Amino acid sequence: MLYAEDTPNTYCQANTAASDYGKCYNVYTTVTGVKPVIFVQTDTAAYPAGSLPCEVDKTCTRYTATVETRVLDTLFSYTGKQAVVKSIYSRSHSNLGIVGRVNRLSGHLIPSFGTEFFDSAFSFLFPAPNYEAASWPIYDPVENWKAYLNPYTITSGRVFVLRWDGSLFTPVLYLVCQEYATNNIWYAGDVIVTYAYEASPLAVIPLDYNRDYIPYQELRNTFGFSINGVDQPGWNADDIIRVLRELFPSRAWAVFDDRQYVLYLYNLTLDYVPDWLIEKLSPTVMKVLQPPADATVAKTWLDLLNERNAQIPPQAELP
Repeated sequence: MLYAEDTPNTYCQANTAASDYGKCYNVYTTVTGVKPVIFVQTDTAAYPAGSLPCEVDKTCTRYTATVETRVLDTLFSYTGKQAVVKSIYSRSHSNLGIVGRVNRLSGHLIPSFGTEFFDSAFSFLFPAPNYEAASWPIYDPVENWKAYLNPYTITSGRVFVLRWDGSLFTPVLYLVCQEYATNNIWYAGDVIVTYAYEASPLAVIPLDYNRDYIPYQELRNTFGFSINGVDQPGWNADDIIRVLRELFPSRAWAVFDDRQYVLYLYNLTLDYVPDWLIEKLSPTVMKVLQPPADATVAKTWLDLLNERNAQIPPQAELP
């Protein structure tokens, strides 16, 4: 991904006649939790899975099937609660284009609050044809967004930047990209979403949305999901602890009680709690429910939290 560099020359070679076809350049990969470039190539006869140079270099995630809209991630999912999305910054590099100003987005990363009908899910921002603008950038005073096309140049492909500020209530937010079933495409980007939610006890455990969170109804009834593993609000700290003990007895996790400002630690000790998490939650007391029998369990929890919250460099090695 681009990962907050001002003007990175991140691009991929999509010309099948080129000797470096399938190679991606200047991809930021030092943060484990940051996903690399997306590359779609369905021809597994000419290009077997795993054979593209970017796959070999681990600078891309390759898909061998085309889709209209690809769901890349779940940013948060709060059952019975709503977040207030306040701002979106999204920048993408891609060999796909933008139609009109702006009739259709393609190859661009954008948060979406629906999965059943993605075209309607985009309706809070796009399509939004602007008949007054004759050139880029474009500012829409009604929906309060500004869009840039090619504010800087890259070796191959286009640059699209979107900034939006407003107030959107939604219990769920996905990260998606409209591909319009196009083959031999690539895109990369960085996205920042600012949102707020009501004060609540929090489950502090990095989870995989599809593998760890969705299968457990009792988990979804107890607290919400957030990709950063921290902003996962629930209704009652005791219920969160009970469910996590039952479902993940061998994993490390923490629960923050926002009423008494107590941070409960399970398979963790105070040494493994990073400073940035303490600053974020400001607990007055930390209580160890169970110390770690295996230090690697606690270290895994710490590493995942640092990765998902872009803590660079990571915390120092612990014994």
